[in-house]
Amino acid sequence: MLLRKINLYNFRNYAVQELRFNSSFNYIHGNNGEGKTNILEAISYISFGKSFLNSAENDCVMFDSEGFNVSGIYENEVDNIFDVSLNYDYLSKRKTFHLNKEKVSRWSAEIFGKFPVVFMSPHSLNITYGNPSERRKFFDILLAQTSRVYLDLLKNFTRILKQKNSLLKNQLNGNAMPGRDFRNLLNSYNEKFIEFSADILFRRFALMDKFMDYFRESFEYLTDTEDEPGISYYTEIFGDRKYSAADLSGISIEDLNGMLSKKISEKALEESARGISVVGPHRDDYIFSLKKDTGGTEKKGFEIKNFASQGEHKTFVIALKLAEYHFLKDVRGSLPMLLLDDLLSELDSVRVSKIVSHLKDYGQIFLTTTDMSYLKELNNFYSNNEISSFKVVRGRVE
Repeated sequence: MLLRKINLYNFRNYAVQELRFNSSFNYIHGNNGEGKTNILEAISYISFGKSFLNSAENDCVMFDSEGFNVSGIYENEVDNIFDVSLNYDYLSKRKTFHLNKEKVSRWSAEIFGKFPVVFMSPHSLNITYGNPSERRKFFDILLAQTSRVYLDLLKNFTRILKQKNSLLKNQLNGNAMPGRDFRNLLNSYNEKFIEFSADILFRRFALMDKFMDYFRESFEYLTDTEDEPGISYYTEIFGDRKYSAADLSGISIEDLNGMLSKKISEKALEESARGISVVGPHRDDYIFSLKKDTGGTEKKGFEIKNFASQGEHKTFVIALKLAEYHFLKDVRGSLPMLLLDDLLSELDSVRVSKIVSHLKDYGQIFLTTTDMSYLKELNNFYSNNEISSFKVVRGRVE
């Protein structure tokens, strides 16, 4: 998939801007605060329907404007053209989408995943440094880009979770309904809650089983050590144990239904006392780990979040993102766009050289940086017509 051009209107610090992109490499440079990342954020809006930085739409409206518009032209491998636009109205707080000039009623059903894209930025470190929701989001977005069924599952699960939490909270705060009515309604919610939860967990486990090969390969490429990376899954229905991808492969949806039912029954009093759902995929975590050779007979393992160095965090995240790219490419049968926001400044020279030498293996790339020196290194791998350079100065692009 290629993004041929993009138009920005009252988006961030861009009043009116059109950009035509190279199908290979787009080198976007300038000083900090000039608007480089805003271009990538605009791309995320017409690819994802939201900001890859999790910014609110209100924050993306140019000062003193009534809204913003972002539009773009995509082209796939068989030369099909897709004209996509997103309009946001500041007063009504509403987003409107159009695909090939026709209004889109449901972005998630008609567009999400059609234009696969992988983002890497300093914010990506939240995947390893941050709380469990960051790790769940990484894998959920990956799954949703490859399966519309999973995206619908998440939406249905979120809806039933809100309904259940609202019921529990109202009962706790004194807006109580008769005991029998409360129990009947709660049981009804729990039935759907368990159904959606089991399906989500089953699909997450299946993804982990496939994803680990991609991840190990990417990690080995980035390092010159014998370190062994690992990803395991924590959910309260398993107790204190964290399950690896190999452990999870034999668990059926029926098994998960039974375990969820049992654990929710055990936690019923706690949920009523706290007014929230304390069991389910919304509370689970992916545990990232690393085994290192410390000179003993066996490698020593530790969790990335608590004990890894800054360099190990960066390597782990980049390996996750490269694995995400290759996984999407194989599953979708299309080259995702790769957006690198100020990534190279976060790395040492050895890793920069490794990544730069490997970029030619990817599809269309967008890279933002404050440093022009990387362009010289890129010229060792790309011809002049394969690189377009954009200089950003105060919301204007040359």
